[in-house]
Parts: sequence; structure tokens; C-alpha cells
Amino acid sequence: MDAAIVLNDVTKQFPGSADVAVGHLSLSIATGTITVLVGPSGCGKTTVLRMVNRLVEPTSGQILVEGTDIRSQPVHELRRRLGYVIQQTGLFPHRTVADNIATVPGLLGWDKARTAARVTELAELVGLAPDLLDRYPAALSGGQQQRVGVARALAADPPVLLMDEPYSAVDPIVRHRLQDELLDLQQRLGKTIVLVTHDVDEALRLADRIAVVNVGGRLEQYDTPTNVLRQPASAFVEQFLGAERGLRRMGLLHVADVTPSGGAIVSPTDTPATARSAMAAANMTWVGVVDDGRLLGWVDGGDLNGQATVAEAELRPFTTVVQPATVLREALDVVVTSPMLAAAVIDPDGRYLGMITIDQISDGLR
Repeated sequence: MDAAIVLNDVTKQFPGSADVAVGHLSLSIATGTITVLVGPSGCGKTTVLRMVNRLVEPTSGQILVEGTDIRSQPVHELRRRLGYVIQQTGLFPHRTVADNIATVPGLLGWDKARTAARVTELAELVGLAPDLLDRYPAALSGGQQQRVGVARALAADPPVLLMDEPYSAVDPIVRHRLQDELLDLQQRLGKTIVLVTHDVDEALRLADRIAVVNVGGRLEQYDTPTNVLRQPASAFVEQFLGAERGLRRMGLLHVADVTPSGGAIVSPTDTPATARSAMAAANMTWVGVVDDGRLLGWVDGGDLNGQATVAEAELRPFTTVVQPATVLREALDVVVTSPMLAAAVIDPDGRYLGMITIDQISDGLR
């Protein structure tokens, strides 16, 4: 992919400081992707973002946005190409939601009709109810304020969106919802997004590529979330990711990444002897019943005694079911809380694909 943002050997040392905030950082960010800068507090993540939009000037090195050196153009022209969402939203408290969203179009001299149409369009895009547009920021919830901040950043349709800890001030439930909305927004708009966070799980959930940054703005690793979890490039990265790397990897994988077993499966017309043979082969005490490709339920081995066919035994509903798109971490929870320690994999059309157990999940991770 073409690079939307390139940092070539960028260093920032603030006056009066003996240490660099960012040291010799080189990074290429592909167009249309989400790149997340993650690292401990004070490692220079926000400074990198502020250098890209020239709120802070680098001490040395070069920054390119869409192939152009950012120092070769006026600051106001650069910032028209960069939407910026900051911590605590940074909304103007004395202006209505509509006026906040219209900030950049107003600076660009758009007429009232064009501006009003854009405000309406963006409110719908980010999920803001029309009746909120005449309110002031103080009357909005934290999640609503954050949506206004995103809408304002997108007002002039910039190709690049910079986001500095955008969800740090909201509770975990709202944060998860806003993350979903950002992913959906990215899928629809295809913007280049650079997001700063100190939250490892947020980085793993949102990023196409993660830049793990150490104190002094030193780049420790730049790779996909899966590769960062699977192969940490340094002791710092391994320590920063924490002891739950395996569980976090399962948050990135899906049931489709695992090869299910056939399971102990018979048809309703099969005999108990056939069912017992299937159970023995799978080392199970129960058998699943499938007819015309669909899972009807399961039968306990003890209920087969004295029956002529499986259909005559008590058929119990199979409640532990997952789909190929189910996140593997969620599937593990389904499996370990199931009395059968297994989950049936069913496609969106309701057809049976197989069974997964802890063994299949473990094999998938390996």
C-alpha cells in the first residue's frame, strides 16, 4: 500500500530537557489502515501525533503526509488534511453541538446551506440523534461528546484522522461501543487513522498494525497485532503485553481459525449400537443428532438403553453453540462452561460444521 504518513529518523528534544522525548523514530503508515501507537505514559506517543500536525516541531528528521514534507506547506493547509480528536474531546462549551461540528467548514468559508447539510450528514454518520444538535456539550454524555469530537474532526473530509487517547474518559462499556463504531466508520470511509493509547487491549482490538513505543519514543516493534502477541520483539514488549498474551491472542482469532472435529454424531434413524460406537471413537458419553445437515440436539448414552433407534431416546437441545465468526476467547468461555466441555459449530444458515473442544482451541493457537 502507499504510505499516508512517513516519519524518517524523527527526533524531538524539548528545550531544557537532557533526554529526548522521541529519538530517531522511523515509521511508515499505510493508507487506509488503523495504526495504533501504544506504550507506557510519557513514552512520546502523543508527541509523535503532535509533530505530525505541527503542534510541535521536530528537532530533526522528516515527516511526510501523502508524500509531501509537512514543513513545505502552511500549517493551516496541512491541518485541513488532518482530522484531530483529543482526550476529553476538546469541544467548545459555549457552542452548540452543531456549531462545534461546523468549526472547520466555518474556517473554510463554506456557506450556511453546505455547512448545515454536512453537519446533518456527520451526525447521522457517527450516530448522533438530530435533537442533540441544538444542545451544548455539557448536556451530553461522555460517549455522545466523543462522537461530536469525531464528527468535528471529519467535517472537511480529511484523508487522515489523528486520535489521541480518544476513549480514555469513558467507562468500559461505552468505550467498547465507541471502538465498534470506529471500526465500522473505518470500514465505510477508509480513512488513515493513527490512534494513541496506553491500553493494550484497545490497541489489539483496533489496529491493523501496532507500534509499541518505549520511553524516549524508541520503537520496539511495529507489526500486526497477531505477530506482536505471537513473537514479541524484545523483553520490553513481552513485559508490556503482560502475562495474558495467550488469552489476548484468542481475542484476535475466531472459530473459523480452528479446525473442528467431526464429533460423536449420528442420524435419528441410527441404532444405539451405532451411537455407542461413535461415542467410543470420540471418547464421549453422549452423541449429537444431525438430520439433513442440521443439529437437532444430543442424547445421553444412558437414554439409548432399550431403544430401537436414536430417535426414540430423549433428545435434548444443544445450548452450547458457536459460529465461525465467534471470537475464540468467547468460544473458550462457551466450552468451559458447557457440561459437555464442547461447543457445536453452526454456520449462519444453521448447518452443522463440527465440534470444538479445548483441545481444538489449543491446536488452533499453536
